[in-house]
Amino acid sequence: MQGEFWRLESPSSPARRAEWDHGRVELETITCPVSEGHQRSGRRLTDLSVVLPRGSVESFVWTWQSECLMQDHVLGLFRSRGFTGFEVKPVTARFDGSSEKPPTLWELVLTGWAGMASSASGLRLDEAKSCAVCGHLTYTGLVDPGHLIDKEKWDGSDFFMVWPFPRLVFVTQRVVDAIRENKLTGVRAVRGWSFEPVTDEFSPGRLSYSMPEGRARELGEPLGIY
Repeated sequence: MQGEFWRLESPSSPARRAEWDHGRVELETITCPVSEGHQRSGRRLTDLSVVLPRGSVESFVWTWQSECLMQDHVLGLFRSRGFTGFEVKPVTARFDGSSEKPPTLWELVLTGWAGMASSASGLRLDEAKSCAVCGHLTYTGLVDPGHLIDKEKWDGSDFFMVWPFPRLVFVTQRVVDAIRENKLTGVRAVRGWSFEPVTDEFSPGRLSYSMPEGRARELGEPLGIY
């Protein structure tokens, strides 16, 4: 079943990645009243501002924090094809060391959903290391990526997220076909299951850090991840 889905990634070389324009990006600060170790950054409170490396800008731009940005022509293509499961946010961009105006960029925001990772993947919430007071979530490693997605939980969207991997952009074959037919640059499509097992525990934040407020509440509250 996993073979039906793809994942969009940054190209192998990090040379064209964008950096946050620090000082222009504001993050929520979360302080846990019971554990100093749970103090952390929460959701981003501002739209994204980035600094681009000088030179041509590809169809897709990825940040070091794994945000996926797209140019206007990509957004137009996706909308003309009727792709579902995403929204966009405006991005303020500038070139590093240049006053030249870069092209318009949009941040991809996933709204499509394939639920929680399948239990067959071996991934689970580590309740002992999570915190009901501040909402800190810790998950065990992913043993079997081939069982990450439970198709029964997928809402049918062309772009979608699987929790607890909010930064992984899963897509359907239709999206991959459009990218290849139009020779879009700055992105590669890999099979949805083709990544190494996650051996260490990790903390992805909350769903509200990654999805629009209403959608995050709708999906996340019943699962305790909002």
